[in-house]
Amino acid sequence: MEQLKAGDPAAVGPYRITARLGAGGMGQVYLGESRSGRRVAVKVVRPEIASDPGFRARFRREVEAAKAVGGFWTATVVDADPEAETPWVASDYIPAPDLAERVRVSGPLAEDAVWRLGAGMAEALHSVHRAGLVHRDLKPANVLLTENGPRLIDFGIAKALNGATALTRTGVAIGTAGFMSPEQARGDSVGTASDIFSLGTVLCFAVTGRMPFGEGSAAQLLYRVVHETPSLEHVPEGLRAVLATCLEKRAESRPSAEEVLSALSGGGAVTVAPSPTVADAGPRTPVAPPAPPPAPVPVPVPPPEPESGPARPVPAVVARSAAGPVEVRYTMGHMRVAFTAVLAGLVPLGAAVFSFVDHPVPAALAGIVALVVFSLGGLAMARGDAACVRVTGDGLHFLREGHEWSATWAELGRVTVSATRRGLVQEFVVVGELAPAATKNVVWERFRPAGTGPGSRAAVTTVRFRNAELARAEIGRLHEALLLRAGRRYAYDAGLLAVIRGR
Repeated sequence: MEQLKAGDPAAVGPYRITARLGAGGMGQVYLGESRSGRRVAVKVVRPEIASDPGFRARFRREVEAAKAVGGFWTATVVDADPEAETPWVASDYIPAPDLAERVRVSGPLAEDAVWRLGAGMAEALHSVHRAGLVHRDLKPANVLLTENGPRLIDFGIAKALNGATALTRTGVAIGTAGFMSPEQARGDSVGTASDIFSLGTVLCFAVTGRMPFGEGSAAQLLYRVVHETPSLEHVPEGLRAVLATCLEKRAESRPSAEEVLSALSGGGAVTVAPSPTVADAGPRTPVAPPAPPPAPVPVPVPPPEPESGPARPVPAVVARSAAGPVEVRYTMGHMRVAFTAVLAGLVPLGAAVFSFVDHPVPAALAGIVALVVFSLGGLAMARGDAACVRVTGDGLHFLREGHEWSATWAELGRVTVSATRRGLVQEFVVVGELAPAATKNVVWERFRPAGTGPGSRAAVTTVRFRNAELARAEIGRLHEALLLRAGRRYAYDAGLLAVIRGR
């Protein structure tokens, strides 16, 4: 908070101005008081922006939408005057330090605190996006740290999703360099995915005390945002998996606010519906968000965490309900056996048919051989599973050609799924790694151990599909079940998300 300076207004609308709170790309923010003494944060729009044709009509729509944002994680817009000579908007004043100040004074936040902070900010963005807004200036100074969790402030430069006019002009930057999305830095169309990119930069700053694209002039930062890879080496492993997806250069590759909320709150059971209206925000529109738990733990019915070992990467994509056991099966192996048996059986069958009259005894023997071969093929077809991965409330189970490997969630330290492609076959490698404290007597049998030697602590199985739609559906089910059951133990690569999303 700063003292007023020469040229600052004495009043804005019905509010007496008492101090400066800060400034942004759109205008100056003041502390105001109503006649009854209620304190509000008043943002006054810069004249050059207010003079933009069509600004007032869009600003009027945005104010009405912003009033509906509300929620536990935002500062409610209480008043505005889009028709004033200098338009302004007022919101609840929250006397709490912002994230930038907190990091500057006390250093980076602890990892657990950043999990909670990120979940709160994701829910705030969910409310903003559901109201039809894009914040466009998410940065540490716009995140207040209250005793009840973070509050997202400053909706004054939000852009209505259905707005037709641009907020930017030559020489006028809306947003903050270093926290902008690539599309915002380029001046392209901006949707909800832009806020997700900014969320990733803010959380990186919160946990490391550093901006992911470094320091420098605005031009340097904007260039790095568009062209360079963010620096995440100082981000803890679990958070890194989430932030990396938020900081994807392509807007359509980023998760939605609801997906980030699900990841940071432990992979809750949430449904995501496709969006027919926001072209640049990806194929997702979030629905009613769940209230995040106070700490990032898996829900519902969380499995027990391993007794030791580092935190595991948490998924950055939403999980739908997976109430019962989920199995992903691969039938290609035994189907090949069945097909081969049928072809092999045709030979003695043909011999029996054509020689039955002249040589009945050999023909009968050939018929018996054909029957046996067909029976073997039928058994292989009936069994049908060369590999099976089963996720239940108790643990993870691998089945391969009659041999089983399983481990409870308490015994597992990490579960990973990665996607590769070999010609027309889509392969998924599933690894179950035992926690260091687990004393399970591992019998590998048909399963390939990860690593070499008797000290290997992980079982690996591969599931293959030739049909892309089947692969997407089945692996999507496995992915969702692991999000729900394995929680922070579960990690996956970008290729898996690409398959699930059909890219």
